[in-house]
Amino acid sequence: NFDEGGSKAQNLCDEAWAAHGEAEHAEAERLYHAALREDPNHIEAMTKLAMLYELDMVEYGKAEALYRRAIEVDPEDVSLLYDFAVFLQERRKDYDEAEKFYKRAIALDPSDGGSLNNYAIFLQTCRNDTTAAEALFKRALDAHPNASATLCNYASFSENHLCNYDQAEKMYKRALKINPDDASTCYNYAIFLEERRQDHDGAERMYKRTLEADPTDVDALNNYGLLLQNVRGDYVGAQALFEAALKREPGDLASLNNLAVLLEDCMQDYKAAEDTYKRALEMSPDDVTSLCNYGGFLKHRRNQETEAEEMFKKARAEDANLADRLIKTQDD
Repeated sequence: NFDEGGSKAQNLCDEAWAAHGEAEHAEAERLYHAALREDPNHIEAMTKLAMLYELDMVEYGKAEALYRRAIEVDPEDVSLLYDFAVFLQERRKDYDEAEKFYKRAIALDPSDGGSLNNYAIFLQTCRNDTTAAEALFKRALDAHPNASATLCNYASFSENHLCNYDQAEKMYKRALKINPDDASTCYNYAIFLEERRQDHDGAERMYKRTLEADPTDVDALNNYGLLLQNVRGDYVGAQALFEAALKREPGDLASLNNLAVLLEDCMQDYKAAEDTYKRALEMSPDDVTSLCNYGGFLKHRRNQETEAEEMFKKARAEDANLADRLIKTQDD
């Protein structure tokens, strides 16, 4: 009977995962619960249901209860321990508790690449401990020298925290040699080439590779659009990329602002620009960048000083330092 129950639970879990992949969240939730009724200790069903609650349904209380329950059933599951550590770090901002679970995972398997990689990121972002973070990245790469995700993370760390650009580029190239079609690595290397090397041709090639791997990458669409706008003077191409980003995520504020600024400054289509600024503010009425951009538009394009100052006042109430920097940029 136990084997039959376990097999049925696994089948239900597999069905749930398929529904999960199709974004049929309610059906996935139902099937995961059905699996757990068949086998209350089914680790895979618990962890995948926790992921559903965490990442898709934003019900962190339910997700945490499932993670803790799964760890009680199998306290030596290393992947589960570091998944829960990441949850505590990113969702709960409970850094002390997160660190305990990272350490538990590494104590159980000192060479586990996922634990070492994620703990290294934790030490840098949450503890500002650059020395310890670098040591863990090196341990992770000693254990798994061809782990492209770790290589990319170490490249980003070398670039942004060590300011060792030669080492960063070496890591990006190693990662891409192992996994040439990884969209995340292609995108990060494109940013590196554009911002650190001022290699716009190389950056453009990497943006294109990113979008070949993932045509819906909103960040890549925006950054490539900005390169076309600001470096190539290709306003039509930039507009197409910003609009593609908005087709993917209609409420993305960066895309809306990028498109509005392009329409205003480069294409002088003030009606379309104003409509786009208004769309951004409908999505997020308190967004500082949108408030400042629309305020600048009202001031410089419509000569509506009073209305512009109202926008600037709202922006300063949200974040005075950021608002003042953005307003100063408009006047320079």
